[in-house]
Amino acid sequence: MSVTYRSERSSAGRPRPLPLTKRLLHWLTAGLLVVMFGLAWTFDALGPSDTGASLVALHQSFGLLILLVVAARIVWRLTHPIEPLPGDTPRWEMRLATLVQAALYALLVAMPVVGWYASALSGDTIRFFGLALPDLVAMNEDRSDQLFELHGAIGWAILTLTALHIAGALNHQFIRRDGLLNRIRIW
Repeated sequence: MSVTYRSERSSAGRPRPLPLTKRLLHWLTAGLLVVMFGLAWTFDALGPSDTGASLVALHQSFGLLILLVVAARIVWRLTHPIEPLPGDTPRWEMRLATLVQAALYALLVAMPVVGWYASALSGDTIRFFGLALPDLVAMNEDRSDQLFELHGAIGWAILTLTALHIAGALNHQFIRRDGLLNRIRIW
């Protein structure tokens, strides 16, 4: 997935807003990530409890929802070219943006899949907002523990890449002042 495809600029030379579908999927993903990390940190802080178990169930449901939203984003992205970064953007910055975005997409798919598999191996019945999904694997607590470690590491990688993504956006907004951030605004 590349950041650059074709050029469409407004008459003022500023990047045009991305299509509404792209912008909504972007911000839906961001909002779901905030919910997911908030739930994870809260149930982790609570430890084993009825409230913690309820938060884990919500976390699992929202994780599956993120998987569906990211799948929709990938399909949309592959079928809809987007405007390139401004022409004066250094090549290394374009490559870094492409790498960060591709890694985010990959990790946003991997994280819920790994979490789902780890939960299934722990013996949990996975539910999607109350709807029980079939148990596909036999219980294996050792493997489950290993996958939960990986799930956590993927989470930290997503946070790191998201910070880089935000830093790039802020760089365009406040240092380069090229209006690029306006492409993704929903207001």
